[in-house]
Amino acid sequence: MKTTKGVKLVVLLGTMAVTAQADQIRLIDGTTYEGELGAPEVVNVQTATGAVKVPFASLPAELQRLYWQKNAEPAATGPLTNDDLAALSASVHLKTWAQVTAFGSFRDKPEKRGSGGLVVTKAWNAIEENWMGVYPAGHALAQSKSWQDAVERAKALLLRQPQYLQKRWLETFIAAGEALNRRESAEFAKQVRELKQSPLAEKAFALAE
Repeated sequence: MKTTKGVKLVVLLGTMAVTAQADQIRLIDGTTYEGELGAPEVVNVQTATGAVKVPFASLPAELQRLYWQKNAEPAATGPLTNDDLAALSASVHLKTWAQVTAFGSFRDKPEKRGSGGLVVTKAWNAIEENWMGVYPAGHALAQSKSWQDAVERAKALLLRQPQYLQKRWLETFIAAGEALNRRESAEFAKQVRELKQSPLAEKAFALAE
């Protein structure tokens, strides 16, 4: 399994299998241990100049959960609350995106070529161009450039007995995240506007980002 960070950085889990628990662990040489696997101590970061070993504990929680499921937070149960929506919103800085997408200039622009095929104006993707302004350098999404984790969490929340307005909000959030992942700026902006206009918007945007 691997997760791409930006265009040059790939974090690899080496050879350790992600097994949640085992009473007996048998190695390929036949050696057997009793117990359970622990989290990896080091992962390799593949850079343009070669592999760099990074302590597993230094990875943000989102990446740790990808490689070691025991680090995942226990699945919440019971009815969905608006606080769950607020936490989901804050995790992707949805309030900031709502402000950014409100500008008329938030739209994609195709590449333009002049005579002889020379590029006059480079293509512009509104999501890409605003990404670093929404997420500070230390934020996990600054590198991953994807809402896939948030989309999966939203789908999981749909399983927790949402009320009608909560269900509609989550479905719209998922549509927004999928549009963002496809880099379809106009569709993303449309879905974010619907989230902002929802009767639940005030509560869903309640947490600080």
